[in-house]
Amino acid sequence: MTAVIHPPGSPEAVSLPCPHCGTEFHPKRTNQMYCNRQCAKTATRNTNRGPRKSKESSDAKRVQEVRQGRCKGLSHAFYETPPVYRSEFVERLIGEARGVAELRRLVTTRQLLKCWDRDDGTGRLHIAHVLDHYCQEVYRQRSYEVLNPANNLPSAIKLVFPAEYYGPDAPSLYEDGRLKRRPSPWRKPKRAASH
Repeated sequence: MTAVIHPPGSPEAVSLPCPHCGTEFHPKRTNQMYCNRQCAKTATRNTNRGPRKSKESSDAKRVQEVRQGRCKGLSHAFYETPPVYRSEFVERLIGEARGVAELRRLVTTRQLLKCWDRDDGTGRLHIAHVLDHYCQEVYRQRSYEVLNPANNLPSAIKLVFPAEYYGPDAPSLYEDGRLKRRPSPWRKPKRAASH
């Protein structure tokens, strides 16, 4: 068996590192830069799209400011609504978010649900926490499960809508001084000790 000797200028003789993944490859064409089509697509997509971080891109910063403004506006609208009508406000928000993907993404963002920072001026929690708290109280599900249009919601007969809903910022004490204990929907009840 004889070894194939490539001429010095042929593409097969050269071994190049892929600029995207770093894998060594033998180019099949003289202008081939990437090891495969996936690396080429990924690298070109990132170059054409530009930076996605808000610190680096003015477009990303503008989108982030618009989202923060909408979120803050929904929060203020909720807290300005009298407690008697707040559950109706949240139900309308749920109905609209199940049909509008952008609103659904806005109020179920992981960053908002992880962050317990309060609003600058009022010291209240934002709408994502209010909605998540409401969904846990009424539907016994997290907000992203309730807002998913693929999931079927339980019938209104099985749900208990609060007559007045104050949100997660409600005082933790009853009027008589007892501590309010809200049962967590995902915590299993304790078993009675057997004797």
